[in-house]
Amino acid sequence: MGCCPFDQVVNRRNTDCTKWDGVLEVFGCDEVLPMWVADMDFRCPEVVVKAVTERAQHGVFGYEYCPARFNEAVVNWYRARQGWEIDPAWLIHTPGVVPGLTYAVLALTEPEERVVIQPPVYPPFFRVLQCNGRTVVENPLVEVDGRYTMNFAELEEIFRSGVRAMLFCSPHNPVGRVWTRAELDKLAALVLKYGVTVIADEIWSDLVFPGARHIPFASLSPEIAQHTVTFNAPSKTFNIAGLYVSNGIIPNGEHRERICALLERLSIGGVGIFGVAAGEAAYREGAEWLDSLLVYLQENARFVVQELGRIAPQIKIAQPEGTFVLWLDCRELGIPFEELNRFFVAKAGIAFSEGSSFGAAGRGFQRMNIGCPRSLISEALSRLEQALSAL
Repeated sequence: MGCCPFDQVVNRRNTDCTKWDGVLEVFGCDEVLPMWVADMDFRCPEVVVKAVTERAQHGVFGYEYCPARFNEAVVNWYRARQGWEIDPAWLIHTPGVVPGLTYAVLALTEPEERVVIQPPVYPPFFRVLQCNGRTVVENPLVEVDGRYTMNFAELEEIFRSGVRAMLFCSPHNPVGRVWTRAELDKLAALVLKYGVTVIADEIWSDLVFPGARHIPFASLSPEIAQHTVTFNAPSKTFNIAGLYVSNGIIPNGEHRERICALLERLSIGGVGIFGVAAGEAAYREGAEWLDSLLVYLQENARFVVQELGRIAPQIKIAQPEGTFVLWLDCRELGIPFEELNRFFVAKAGIAFSEGSSFGAAGRGFQRMNIGCPRSLISEALSRLEQALSAL
């Protein structure tokens, strides 16, 4: 497959990675191609490897604070890539986006308060609310011919009923939507009308294919910024999730103070030495690598769509506008949704993410991670073809 660095197959087994070394515990079999956990099988940018190596060679790993130059790198990145002008004073740092969402929910909502989410959606959205005594209110996305949209009429009814907080996934995992300006403006109008606080997971915001454009929700207007708490990270973008560094962007001073006070009460603070080194290097020098990655990921998506259309036309795909996950509609296979994931593991030797974990709206679906060399995708599709031929 030529000399493309993304074609290189890196052996990740026996590195304690969840995606490869965790399949036995989760799926009961380790002889499967893992296409579930949403990290990539590519080496991260060499500038990141270099930065981490140089920091490791220093040999002293004492307490670390997040330096101003890291925040400067974050600000410059979002200005250049997304046209969003961030005040460094808005920034806080957390070990990950999901912890950040949790801190915001705890600080900005009350026990038993209702919070809206839009399934099928990233499973931790349910967990963050349920495990912290909040009430989940579902505003399911509407799917027409493989394209998902928001149900604004129902959402307004939910807000009218008194719901004042929302967990918002943008770009959306797992359906791959990159919300348009028109869609975001409609949501913003409702947020302002009803005084809603939006807690936005924008971790996929850099992984947007040509033809689509991510618009940070908080960037729509100064008024919307005051209603929005945004979490993002270099982890998905540069494949450094194991280094645990994420950004909280909180323009509203009261919101920021409440979240920081919570972190103080819980004695949560600080960032990891290697996460800071990796994140800063990625933000400063990783743009060219990312541009090449996006081309490769979009080709992976096209390859899967084309090949599945040939070998399994009964499996429909929500056309992705970004991310590196595909949302596979397997309902026409005729396999009960409770048995679907086990079928792919036992008969095809592929480990997908179970669709029902994304909510009831995901029953009959599977999520496929395509953040890997195309040769692995080709192998997975070959296995899938053989398994389906036996049905």
